Amino acid sequence: MRLGAGITAGVSMGISAERKALAGGPISSLSQRPSAEAGRSGRLSNSPAAQTSKALRPLGIFFANHKQDTGLHLWDLQRWKREIDDTRRMGANAIWFLPFQFGQHSPKDFEDMAPHWTLQRALCRAVADTGLEVGFYQGLNDVFPETWNKHPEWHAVRGDYMLGECQVCPSVPEARQELLRLRERLYAGLPRIDYIVTQITDYGGCGCDMCAPYPKTYLKALEEQSALARRYHPGVKMVASGLSASSADNDMLRDLLPKMTWADNVWELPRGPKPAIKASMPETSMVGGWGEFGPCPILAEIKRVYEYDYGHFAGVAQYCEGIHDDVNRFALLQFAQDPRRTVEDVARAYAEDWLKLSGRSAEQVGEVIAGLGTEISFDRFYGSLGYGADNPQADERVRILVDVRTQSRGLEDNFRYWLLHYRAVCESFSTVSGSLTIEMLRKEAEAARAAFLRLEPEYAQFIAKLDPNQLPGRIEWNWPRTIKVAFNRERSFS
Repeated sequence: MRLGAGITAGVSMGISAERKALAGGPISSLSQRPSAEAGRSGRLSNSPAAQTSKALRPLGIFFANHKQDTGLHLWDLQRWKREIDDTRRMGANAIWFLPFQFGQHSPKDFEDMAPHWTLQRALCRAVADTGLEVGFYQGLNDVFPETWNKHPEWHAVRGDYMLGECQVCPSVPEARQELLRLRERLYAGLPRIDYIVTQITDYGGCGCDMCAPYPKTYLKALEEQSALARRYHPGVKMVASGLSASSADNDMLRDLLPKMTWADNVWELPRGPKPAIKASMPETSMVGGWGEFGPCPILAEIKRVYEYDYGHFAGVAQYCEGIHDDVNRFALLQFAQDPRRTVEDVARAYAEDWLKLSGRSAEQVGEVIAGLGTEISFDRFYGSLGYGADNPQADERVRILVDVRTQSRGLEDNFRYWLLHYRAVCESFSTVSGSLTIEMLRKEAEAARAAFLRLEPEYAQFIAKLDPNQLPGRIEWNWPRTIKVAFNRERSFS
């Protein structure tokens, strides 16, 4: 199970509806953003909910480097250091990561000189050496697979919880001791910890009778783990979270947490009992294809959420599963500090700062970024040969990106450019027709995938493992742009 999956369905389905709710006169045919958002009186919008900016702590990204990400778990230390430095330059003061999802590893991975454990310690040190605070995510009740297999009597009961791999019941004394043993070794081995976040579920939980009501069991177990963490890191802040759990569970957590003096924050939910650290509202990493089609820029949605939620959180630790959401992470860090900034301003700033563009090129690419994020529709041919995304400017965005690359040769070696380019090409393949030829779009799709292999091979591995029908330009039958032509050709033989 993918960490964070429990919050995705309701978010990704809501993007198109949110954009319709924002509908108004578009700023340009490429960005298609409402005039109310553009902030015509300068670079700041006039929303009453966002007239002041504030210093947030923590303000950063949670890099979920587990086996369901889009390449993070394959990075070496040098690639991590580059990402750490870039994230700091984008405005972060903290970085979070996932040093051990025990259910995905073996005891050998936890030996002192094991490559995985060595890398996690070095990663922690690298974040601290950059001057950033260090946070990490830890599941409450997972153990190594061989331990889980050896003790079926310890197994957690699913109930209403998203367990993930190798969860044990925290109400079984022997299982609880094993949980504490693993976590104490983890806390003792990491050179610095400023925050630890542990969700009630996803991954974690137990629905057995001994654990009911589970919110109480969760908090009791987390309190024990917090005491262990503070033996080695006295100043660590413990972050509880009801994210992905039911409203009833969150209500119980809301009642119980004010009495929990050991708990410092909550991660998104429940709101009220402790200062909130935003996690993934809006969701920016799994939305719009989960990285399979490059990024899904949702700058307008990020701005909208930060405008209406700005007075209700103290920090940010945004969930991330790979480089594909780079543009969203940049925008989120900008809007988190000052939601008065306009979508167009932040999009252009990304083009200037990270694509090294200027003048008209930066303006055009900024408009492209602001306009990307339309639904990727493929594999819908069962219903209609005429099905396709309503995205009339898709081909124009591709053309602009190709033209800018021709004029600015440095973009050939800029992975961020290729991420945006790939998304634009995928969106063009999701339309029924357009001004560009299928041959050109197919060529550009292959060029982007070749660039990933050259510039970001770990992400390229993720793309290469997808089914061929998820790769635009490969299988004609699964994309609106190509299926009708392919089907008409077949009919010509009958």
